[in-house]
Amino acid sequence: MYIYKMAELEEFIKSVSDKSVNTQKAYKTQYNKLHKLLGKDVNEASEKKLMEIILEQPNNNGKQALINISILVRRIYGLKTEKLENLREKLKGALKEDVKEKNAVLKDTLPTYEDLVEFTDHLWDKMEWRDYIINYLLLHYQVRNQDLVFDIVNKKKQTKDETKNFMWLSGKKVVYTRNVYKTANSYGKKTDIITDPKFIVAMKRVYACSSRDEECGIFIPTLSQVGYYIKKATYKQLGEGNYVKIIINHFRKDFSKLKEISENRGTSLTTLAENYDIENI
Repeated sequence: MYIYKMAELEEFIKSVSDKSVNTQKAYKTQYNKLHKLLGKDVNEASEKKLMEIILEQPNNNGKQALINISILVRRIYGLKTEKLENLREKLKGALKEDVKEKNAVLKDTLPTYEDLVEFTDHLWDKMEWRDYIINYLLLHYQVRNQDLVFDIVNKKKQTKDETKNFMWLSGKKVVYTRNVYKTANSYGKKTDIITDPKFIVAMKRVYACSSRDEECGIFIPTLSQVGYYIKKATYKQLGEGNYVKIIINHFRKDFSKLKEISENRGTSLTTLAENYDIENI
């Protein structure tokens, strides 16, 4: 059994305290993984040893994540990171090739944008309000899983907590406020006004259930498994990442729409092109 000093982990988490809560959790998970592989504190391992351990990992995304942790920790202690940074740059090319290989498969297997729209309309007809809301937001605002963790309220004063996301039912509109999402530190608070009558009805139905403490009012039953519930609600359980790829492919010739998607998601156009464009093969 390996044992590590809390000091290093605490120092590491403190150094990334400006990141979002989800990013900090992801960093902590990767730190613990790397620490277990090493059997000691990260700053006690040489660059050579870190690279050997990292290169033994089965996939390039996993390798890249551990390289990032290694660099961040070593910088805290004023240790050299040049070799790790060079390895990270080399792996970027491999990661791009991985994306292209996956896209070649997805291009022939993913459903169409029209399929997603039809599915969402079908959810409305079946009065499956929660799944309708999830798919509506994925379609029209290209949100990530964490963006779909929100409190539904009916008073503006209930939306002041900046550590939460909110759906404020305000008459004939819903004010969707996102304080907590993956790139919030870069893009800041996002507020969208939704006036679609169907969406408003669906939100009010879920809110009514919530007010009566009924199961239909529980939007995400287990917050730690938000990805599972979102994926389960999507067409053929595709999940939010594939939805974005389908949407981008559908609007690929509409630059103004792509800019809108970039803004909605809090992702640069370059990142969208590199990671979500299934024509990138």
